[in-house]
Amino acid sequence: MIRLISLFALAASTIWAQSTAPFSFRFQQGQNVTVISDGATLLLPADAVGQAVSGTLQITYRGAVGTQVTINSSDLTGSLDFASTGLTESFNIIGGNTVTAGIRYNASTGTRQTARIQVSYTEGRTTNSFSFTLVGTAPDFAFSATPAGGNTQPITNGQTIAFPETAIDATALASLLITNRGSGPGPISAISITGASFQLVGAPLAGTIVEPGREVRVGIAFTPKQADAARGTVAVELPDRRVAFNLEGSGTTAQFFYELIQETGTSAFGPEGTVTLPDTNVNERSTVTIRVRNGGNADGRITAIGASGTGITVGDLPPLPVVLAPGNRFTFTVTFAPTQAGRVAGRLRIGNDQFDLAGSGLGSVLSYAYIAGSVNTTVQNAGSVNFVSTPVGANSALQFQISNTGTAPGSVTSISITTANPVFELAGLPNLPLTLAPGASTTFGVRFVPTALGPATATLRVDSQTFTLNGVGTNPAPLPSYSLAGASGTLEPLAQPAITLTLAEAYPLTLNGTLTLSFNSDVFANDPSVQFAAGGRTLNFTIPANTRQAVFPNNATSARLQAGTVAGTLTLSPTFATEGGINLTPTRPTTLNLAVAPAAPTLLSVAVASKTTTTVNLLVTGYSTSRAITQMDLTFTAASGENLTTQRITIPAEAPFLAWYQSTASQAFGSLFSATVPLTVSGEVNSTTLTSLVDAIQSVSVTIANRNGTSAARSVNLK
Repeated sequence: MIRLISLFALAASTIWAQSTAPFSFRFQQGQNVTVISDGATLLLPADAVGQAVSGTLQITYRGAVGTQVTINSSDLTGSLDFASTGLTESFNIIGGNTVTAGIRYNASTGTRQTARIQVSYTEGRTTNSFSFTLVGTAPDFAFSATPAGGNTQPITNGQTIAFPETAIDATALASLLITNRGSGPGPISAISITGASFQLVGAPLAGTIVEPGREVRVGIAFTPKQADAARGTVAVELPDRRVAFNLEGSGTTAQFFYELIQETGTSAFGPEGTVTLPDTNVNERSTVTIRVRNGGNADGRITAIGASGTGITVGDLPPLPVVLAPGNRFTFTVTFAPTQAGRVAGRLRIGNDQFDLAGSGLGSVLSYAYIAGSVNTTVQNAGSVNFVSTPVGANSALQFQISNTGTAPGSVTSISITTANPVFELAGLPNLPLTLAPGASTTFGVRFVPTALGPATATLRVDSQTFTLNGVGTNPAPLPSYSLAGASGTLEPLAQPAITLTLAEAYPLTLNGTLTLSFNSDVFANDPSVQFAAGGRTLNFTIPANTRQAVFPNNATSARLQAGTVAGTLTLSPTFATEGGINLTPTRPTTLNLAVAPAAPTLLSVAVASKTTTTVNLLVTGYSTSRAITQMDLTFTAASGENLTTQRITIPAEAPFLAWYQSTASQAFGSLFSATVPLTVSGEVNSTTLTSLVDAIQSVSVTIANRNGTSAARSVNLK
């Protein structure tokens, strides 16, 4: 007789190995549960020296119902930091039942500690044992400090990090080094600092984990705001304690005083005050002298001196940077050379101090405005002239006005428009060159004639003045309705339908668009094979002007997609825009929904992976759109003249297939699977011509099933 034994394993997802002990083991720490085997190493990482960490060892007897095994004793050897509970006395475990044992590690040191727990048991008349190695770790933090400009030294709780004397608003930088000398990772709960003059630089986030042998460096910046002594603390919060270090430093300062020297006399001014420059004719210049004196009690350093404002410059500067001892002084000049009439404002910078500069240029002042309808709008140099929105082919016009509001005649020599797109035109220009008396003005026309949809700009130039002309063409007509066709309803798995996109009416402008494919899984698993034939889940298309049909890459009028092997809904949704980028996509775009339904699994192939005289490994491939398979049935046909005592095997497959479909590795294959079915043949053959027990089997027929039904059968010959 021939006997068949089936051991089922799922490829790429589950490996079954039988332990020598008749137990299964699970080790739980907090919410984490790990399946382990006899001889495994159990890691217990404590948060700090002096703190404890524990875990629970679950021992399940795998014997048949009604059988029992006796736990005789347990031995814990090694570091005394480990303790165990629950295995100290002899007791019995009934088949299928579970007992628990507590394991605790109380870290007395930061060095790595090990121990071994060995449990003796008797099953039937056989006495054996199983064991586990225990490893305990804990962090051990040490601290050192590097003062500004100094060497790194160890530092302990309550000691002081001193900073050198530092100029007001300057910064001295020290650092605190936190080193984990222990054997396990440890968290830094928080780092805080007190003292208005001290700031943390590059502090780690709360909860940062420091691995063994690693370190964290924290910068401490001292920026004094006054000359008095400054004090503070920096504190490090660890899981088992708080470590704090004192911070000390003092600031020094210089005080600068400023004087304006001119022909009419000398006057003092302070920071954020105003320095008034003499009124000066346009294209002429005047000069004043600035004197700077250090009235403080420490050396003062001035690194920069500069001025801003039209026609304002500084000169006769000393070499920079300037270092002024208390009581010392220096001077420099400010020159005002206005280029146009009117008030000129500027800023003077001396070191860290800022001052307003004010002066007036004497001469003509040309001002500009544009008149649209009855509205007169003033515009400055580099400003904008805005036209009303205008339909393509129509035009809108306005008047541009130039006025002289100064005290001397002004001139206009040129007026022009510069643009790459001639949609703006000048009309009614005055004779040039033109002289405007004080209080006089002149006007000319500007027209906007758009030739395309969307914004248009150009530059209007009046001598050296420029103005931006802005106009907008009217929006395009709304997009007509459209339809997506080529497939509907439910698709077969791995189907590749072709989709078309068609407008209800021809559109006058060329449209660019993107067709997006999305997938909503019915079984909470994405299928990466759901995509366009060209790759990806987005596909660009165009609809040429005055046509209706979308054209996809390679001038195709349809886009082919792949349905995949996972049950769910495929949704196609397009977007539309003009070549100029105007979005024409409807607020509620029409979409096409296609479905892959949950169904009975499908077998793709059954093959012999390998065989010996007594064993056969079958390789079964297929897919299940619901990503679930409950059982596998194998039907055997005997070779001629042979007798099989086992003609059919039903394999419960839900658990291993559930493990496969929940694994990360399965995500790349949709619902596709590859399963290995090992078969062992025993007994005797009838024929004298057969040399192998496996040859007594002519063929094997395989079906698979889930809650939606059973697949069609596939067979493979073994001879």
